[in-house]
Amino acid sequence: MTEVHSETREYTIPEGCPVCEADLPVRVTATGPNAVCRHCGWMGRPFITVTHQGLRVSYGNAAA
Repeated sequence: MTEVHSETREYTIPEGCPVCEADLPVRVTATGPNAVCRHCGWMGRPFITVTHQGLRVSYGNAAA
């Protein structure tokens, strides 16, 4: 059974911006994660995957 959370959570990924490597604020809602870099303005939807070593953040082809 999948549990859907209605509350919004906010995180910061240190040096997470794929463009300028600034800290990247990420807002996670029921529709998924959204990010906007406060330094360069990059916007995207990072993919967050849970692995046995922790969280893995990827951006698909967005950073290319």
